[in-house]
Amino acid sequence: MSTSGLPAWARDEAFSEKPSSAPFGRVDGKGSEQSFSSLDELGENLARGKGRLAWVWTPDHDRLIAPEEVPELAQFLKKRRLFFAALDVSDAKRSLPFTIGAILFALFHFFQGSSFMGHSGALMLVFSGFGFLYFTARPWWEAIKGRKGAKRLDAQTMADDIPEARFDLWMDSQKTLFSVVMVALVSVVFLVQFPSPGLGIEQAGLVKEAYRAGETWRVFTAAFMHGNVIHFALNIGALWYLARRLEILARWPHLLAVFILSMMGAGWATTALLPAQTSVGVSGVVCGMLGFLLVFETLHLPLVPRPARRRLFGILVSLVVIGALGFHFIDNAAHFGGLISGAAYAFLVFPKSCSPQRPVILKRDYVMGVIVFAMLVASAALTVYMILRA
Repeated sequence: MSTSGLPAWARDEAFSEKPSSAPFGRVDGKGSEQSFSSLDELGENLARGKGRLAWVWTPDHDRLIAPEEVPELAQFLKKRRLFFAALDVSDAKRSLPFTIGAILFALFHFFQGSSFMGHSGALMLVFSGFGFLYFTARPWWEAIKGRKGAKRLDAQTMADDIPEARFDLWMDSQKTLFSVVMVALVSVVFLVQFPSPGLGIEQAGLVKEAYRAGETWRVFTAAFMHGNVIHFALNIGALWYLARRLEILARWPHLLAVFILSMMGAGWATTALLPAQTSVGVSGVVCGMLGFLLVFETLHLPLVPRPARRRLFGILVSLVVIGALGFHFIDNAAHFGGLISGAAYAFLVFPKSCSPQRPVILKRDYVMGVIVFAMLVASAALTVYMILRA
């Protein structure tokens, strides 16, 4: 049967041909192979939670497949989920005293109106709240989902998980050169800043008064800068995930277009709504990519399985929660401007389609991509130059 009418991740050729070293086996995300003589041996290896769950092979298939495509592995995958749920609970319990202690310490300084190592109590409270959400609440939630998923897992329900499993494995196998380059550019600028927190912000950040005085180029340099390590770490992780997803699904010229338009939209919004607050960071771009994907994937439903699409709404909710917790320090205006810019680009450029195929890169897309790429590299270079002058 022809698979040309299926999305790329659902086609037979989506994954590589299986090795011939043994009848059963698995391949992890790094390409390392493990061979087994029986399905039970493969299943027991998966159940023990060794390594990241990736592709498997069996005598019944010519290519690598997702473990969810082998009904006989249901009992082993259930054990695996319970195994990792137990690890998540252990991680949450281990981190709980530290995250609660950090929150109490921050509350003390907050109510005392004092600071610690130059950080106000309010700022420490925001950071400690993030720490609690990431290191304690997140693994608890993952454990709850893992146990719930294990409880419902059998050969029939596992079949429902196949599209999401294949989509995730296919996404992991795709090369995303421009996502790597953009993350590298942001990282290089931060490394130049790293010797001194805040270095170069006055020179290249979005200082609103300087922007209104004619230094409009600051919109393009401020996005490459960050105020501290935590600010950078939160942004770079989200940038990597969303940039890869955008580049794979909509192609690289549109990744770059969303990047630069979100920079501009975020900069204009924060200048209009927060006229006195200096702004830095790539979070406006991150929000732009999120806005783009929310609209793009809604307009192209066959491209992405529904469970994978729902993750974007989870990211959106997290963004709202973080923005509410840190509204004193987080530039929600820039986030909003970036989100709307990315969403508008998706809505205007991509018509609604029932096709499972990804967009084709047209000649004009290549031209646009090359021009925008040159602009972004120049912006990062200008940012480094301004920092080194500081």
